[in-house]
Parts: sequence; structure tokens; C-alpha cells
Amino acid sequence: MKPARTTLSLTLLALTLLLFPAPGCGPSQVANSPEVYNLETMEEVGNLYRSASSVKKASPTSLKDLARNRDVFLNGYHALENGEIIVYWGVSVTPPDESGKTEEVLAYKADVPKVGGPVLLKDLTIRTMSAEQFQAAPKPAGPTSEKTARKPS
Repeated sequence: MKPARTTLSLTLLALTLLLFPAPGCGPSQVANSPEVYNLETMEEVGNLYRSASSVKKASPTSLKDLARNRDVFLNGYHALENGEIIVYWGVSVTPPDESGKTEEVLAYKADVPKVGGPVLLKDLTIRTMSAEQFQAAPKPAGPTSEKTARKPS
């Protein structure tokens, strides 16, 4: 009778481990989470900027320059249009420098200066920065989309 009891105990243990995985096992972010939305939207802004730069052979200087691909990168376009993301106009997208990174800011979520969050660098990589890191990061001198964004009524 003892082997049957041991087999039953082991079977129950295996089922428990399969049905209730250990904490920390599984995806770190829910596919629908605000963090994922912010990163994907920031990525779309980078793609919009890059595609407009390659079509015009010049850096975008207004939202009109990005309109050609707004249907492809709809979330990114609307985030710029509504002021959720702020972009620096006229910045040339560049590959990473020799050290492998370019720290100059191209775009950022509107609340990043206060609370930190995702920042698009001019090499089109996305980095999460604290508000202090953002304040210290190099930024272009040109105009931003902040003044031209449509304000919600």
C-alpha cells in the first residue's frame, strides 16, 4: 500500500506545480498594459519620423510631413497630434555612435519631464528615463510638436 500512496502524493504534487506556476514565471508585462502601449506608440513615432525622413530626404519639420504614413502608424500619429508624445522637429535620425549609443532625445511622452518614462533617442532606440535623467539628457535646440499639438476640449 505504501507505493500507491507515494505515487498518489507525487501525482498530486506534479499537478499542483503545473496548475499553479511559481511567482515570477510568465510574461513580465500584460500585452494590453499601458507600458506596452507606450513603448509601441513610441516605436511608431520613430517609424513615422524615419519614413518621412527617407521620403523627403530631409527631417520632418511639422506634423504635415508625417501625414503620408499616418494610416500605417496610426497610434503614433495620433499621440503626436494630441500632444501625448512630444517630438523635436528637424532632427536628423542617426545610427548609434562608435560607443554604440546616441543619447540625444528625439521624442518623449509628454509627462516624462515630471514623472519619467519612455524616451525615443535620435538613433530610434527607446530608453526609459527618470525625470532627472531626462532633464540631464542632451536635447536638440529646435522646435517641438508641443506648441502645435491639438489640445483636448
